[in-house]
Amino acid sequence: MKKRLAIALMIGGSLFIKAQIGINMSAPEAILHIDGQKNTALAVPASYYDDVVVTSSGNMGAGTKSPKVRLDLRSGERLNALGIGGTSQTASAAKAGAMRYNSGTQDLSYSNGTSWVTLAHKVTSDFVDAENSSAQSFTSGTQVAVTNWTKKTDVNGSFNSGTGVFTASKAGVYIVSFTFSLTSGTIANDSRYETLIQTNSTSSATNKVFKCVGSYPGTNSLSNRVAGNCSGIFNLNKGDNITVSLNQALGTAKTLDTDGSLTSLSIFGL
Repeated sequence: MKKRLAIALMIGGSLFIKAQIGINMSAPEAILHIDGQKNTALAVPASYYDDVVVTSSGNMGAGTKSPKVRLDLRSGERLNALGIGGTSQTASAAKAGAMRYNSGTQDLSYSNGTSWVTLAHKVTSDFVDAENSSAQSFTSGTQVAVTNWTKKTDVNGSFNSGTGVFTASKAGVYIVSFTFSLTSGTIANDSRYETLIQTNSTSSATNKVFKCVGSYPGTNSLSNRVAGNCSGIFNLNKGDNITVSLNQALGTAKTLDTDGSLTSLSIFGL
């Protein structure tokens, strides 16, 4: 009987004890206080970076002993990135307010309870700057794509320097500038060349090709260097391509100048 009474008194008394649990520390500062590396020094904010606490109000802090919201990651040394994973759940199953990462489109979306809504974000614009010192040859009268470029800048990795094909990483307006220089040689009478910038886009909102023409009318007895340039503006969809090509009809085969700075290509997405 006495044992039962003692146990009852102990249980009853424990209901009035305000306990704090500390893991890796002897003086917890919250209802639950975990010191990951056992290095917390009282009143030294930087020493709490590896701590996790749960307060009496139900707030949880990681890297801070004084969480101000339900989950507070604002540690003093800024090691506070929040990892969000992907999910195949429907928005209704995840419930309103849930957030997920979409690996395919590389963006975040939240659930409004019915559908996943993509968060507004700015994608880095495409920018390509390339030169060509390949001495590529062009047969007279044949349109040939310019290939084997040397990339100086390619912000989003959207340009294949070997094939010379640019692929738009997002929908938008793209400004293209192409300059070329051919080695010195004879030029036929009444001859011309065309520089072409073109896209494979099926969109009706953009031109398919920008063509620039240079001519040598009349009778010529020239042996000279030929150079030209062309610019264009395209309204592309994501995944549309841009290529540049040269169609020289100067009478004989021509090659690009080996000075790469004389043949250049720049593409900028707005």
